[in-house]
Amino acid sequence: MHISEDRISHLAHRVVDSLWKNDLADFPDEPRSLLTVKESIAAFFALAEEIDQVVRKKLASYSQAKVPGSREWEILYRKFYEEEVAKRK
Repeated sequence: MHISEDRISHLAHRVVDSLWKNDLADFPDEPRSLLTVKESIAAFFALAEEIDQVVRKKLASYSQAKVPGSREWEILYRKFYEEEVAKRK
């Protein structure tokens, strides 16, 4: 899933604002904090995209092609996705 820079910025602002409003964190250098949150969000979505591509490639390599969107494909997709996430922890 590709996420735009504007969307990442919006999410980062929401996270920082929520942390501050709920008195969970103080940000002495707010621009730096915002940048750190943006980088974290971007890294999360980049990793999710990478895992998605690995899983789709694995599913495509089956001798009996699974139809994307079918129940069997969805079950295998979730299983392989969880396995890839576990490998990368």
